[in-house]
Amino acid sequence: MKKIISTGCFCITLLLASVSIAKSNEQSLDQIVAVVNDDVVTTSELNHALATVKTQIAAERAPQLSEQVLHKQVLDQLINRKLQLQMAKQAGVQITDKDLNTAITRVANQNHVTVAELYQHISQEGMSTDDYRSEMHDQLIMHKLQQQEVVSHVTITPQEVDRFMRSQPWKTNNTNEYRLDDILIPISDTPSPEEINTAEKHAQMVFTKLNSGQNFKQVAEAESADNAHALQGDDLGWRKLPEIPSAFAEKIVQMKPKQIAGPIRTSNGFHIIQLADVRGAEAQQAAPSRKEVENLLLQRKFEEAVQNWVSKLRSRAFISMKPTESNALA
Repeated sequence: MKKIISTGCFCITLLLASVSIAKSNEQSLDQIVAVVNDDVVTTSELNHALATVKTQIAAERAPQLSEQVLHKQVLDQLINRKLQLQMAKQAGVQITDKDLNTAITRVANQNHVTVAELYQHISQEGMSTDDYRSEMHDQLIMHKLQQQEVVSHVTITPQEVDRFMRSQPWKTNNTNEYRLDDILIPISDTPSPEEINTAEKHAQMVFTKLNSGQNFKQVAEAESADNAHALQGDDLGWRKLPEIPSAFAEKIVQMKPKQIAGPIRTSNGFHIIQLADVRGAEAQQAAPSRKEVENLLLQRKFEEAVQNWVSKLRSRAFISMKPTESNALA
């Protein structure tokens, strides 16, 4: 039986969801946006994160979200971050300067620049070297914590790889990449039958709306305004088949672009998915090897496990949202 190994993939864009460190004189005037156990999310933290994410969205030419939806989703990310850093502190998770320097060098190498050029690029995007190193330090802390808390529960057997590679969807679509849109109607970690029934009815109502011709992105945005989704929860991006959540994989290979499927029950709720687009691999690109498939399946399991683990952290935490000017307007 094989255990998942460190994913260890860091790039500049992953760090664009960062929170610059507020100056002390700013903090003294900050409003509290949310209380997370014995910590808080402040207005300046939220504003810094919002500005950074907007820059990322513009750079990637990604679909624009409304201010209300973006506010809720970024705040949700900040809360998840606080919870993980709190748990890491309690568990004594530490990162050395050597670890930090090695990770930054890796980022530079992956982007084909020197460390000095990387710092220059970061500076041009409005982040100081000290803030960048602080952010990278926190990212490494969270990654190490996830490895400790989740990796031991994520395994894959040779039989699972064999079964996947023998499946008809893999045989006929193993070089394709798929772009998915997803709407999640969430449920709690230990839902009651009534909660499950209510969520399923809501999901069916959303599915009916979409089948009547309503725009998927607009419906997804409306749902996201009411629920605490991850930042890119409504767009899963381009993925190879083994990277797609297992609950979706067999359905999407039978779908045509713009087709909708659902509701699909998973541990965190009911999903409605849209196959936004499909693209084939470049002619010179070979189908993934067995080892590559194994790693992709491991990564898929790891991502699903981390999502469930964070959901459990939230269910056990004290989280209180404070009214802000933007919330009041929403």
